[in-house]
Amino acid sequence: MAPLTPASKSLRFQGEQMLAYAEETAMTIIDADQHLFERPDFWRAYCEPKQRDLALSIEPDDLGYWHLTNNWLGKRIWQAWVPTPEDGMAAMRETFQRRRRGEPSVVDYARDLPRAYSDPDARLTQLDVMKVDKALMLPHWGLIWANAVTGATHLDVVRANLEAENRRAVEVQGGSSGRLLGVGHLSLRGGDLGWFRQQVESLAQGGVRFAFMCSGLIDGRRWSHPDHEAAWAMLADHGIAILFHVQDNEMRPSGLPEGWFENDPDWFISAVEQPFVYLGVQVTLTDLTLNGVFERHPKLKVCCVELHADWFPPLCRQLDAAYENHRRVAGRDLYALQASPSVYLKRAVRLAPHWTDRVPELIAGFGSDHFMFGSDYPHCEGLASLDSYRDLVGELPGAEAERRLLGGVVAEFLA
Repeated sequence: MAPLTPASKSLRFQGEQMLAYAEETAMTIIDADQHLFERPDFWRAYCEPKQRDLALSIEPDDLGYWHLTNNWLGKRIWQAWVPTPEDGMAAMRETFQRRRRGEPSVVDYARDLPRAYSDPDARLTQLDVMKVDKALMLPHWGLIWANAVTGATHLDVVRANLEAENRRAVEVQGGSSGRLLGVGHLSLRGGDLGWFRQQVESLAQGGVRFAFMCSGLIDGRRWSHPDHEAAWAMLADHGIAILFHVQDNEMRPSGLPEGWFENDPDWFISAVEQPFVYLGVQVTLTDLTLNGVFERHPKLKVCCVELHADWFPPLCRQLDAAYENHRRVAGRDLYALQASPSVYLKRAVRLAPHWTDRVPELIAGFGSDHFMFGSDYPHCEGLASLDSYRDLVGELPGAEAERRLLGGVVAEFLA
């Protein structure tokens, strides 16, 4: 994203109007996309003592560049960096280029990571600066390590580190008077429903209402496979929404085969993959819809964050057409739904559109019941304040649309 340009007077006036409206109606501003960074020893600190040898870490190399590291497998996963919101990824790009040239790092991750990026108390102060009342606290490095810990033989590593992230989610949720909304991290890899139930119950008891999961096949099985049915019932019964984000999974964020990227060393969201980054999520939602999971579990909810949202209205139309066409050609249903597929998809899914998604047009054409404000703070492609978001999005179609986008839709997840 290019550096932000100064807001026009008209947009600034619109932002002031919006803030005045918020104060007038006591509107609660809820940010559906913020990240809480992990310190170098985070996983070790939150793992059970007997599992600390399985913990991920962030460690420096000989040139002073820090890396998310899987010590158990002796593998560096991804280079860590310290972002600056709204810098257009300039700092990240410079860090990667310096390392490729063999130059020493000028940034020390452990020393230079701002306190507000990782410390919940400092983040509360930052929310006040941003003019935000509440915010979801997604993991940061937790989003990209699944591909580096694959296979059933390493499930102990996977689960130990997921449990660590879930302990912090509960801690964050309980220590901020409800302003920081913890986001857990779950996986069905290995098919241990007992472990899954334990984690779901722990999150629910701690008041956590969102859990990040990787889209795509689960150990080679579709999400609607009968082996997973009990898991969706658990989440629905405990009121925990699945959260999809741009993320690594057992293959790639898009789920596309590796052969497409054999010439691209930047494995996390490569150049060819960029236009399809939400493909894995679309396929997963299609499966959950057409195979009846959303019908059988009407309380199951899904939150899509940093995956754009302009694809959602077409997907609703396409699923209705696919359902009817399949019946017309095959003479049977994949699953006999009681209503059109789009009914279930619209009921279950909420999305945080990117500010480039022409949000006013999106809401005007599809309604205001499905879209949520997300700043992506403190990522380098993220924004530093509600004002920046509002300036980039532009004028919304009415006060009610603003109320729902800036907090009302997320609040429904918490009701």
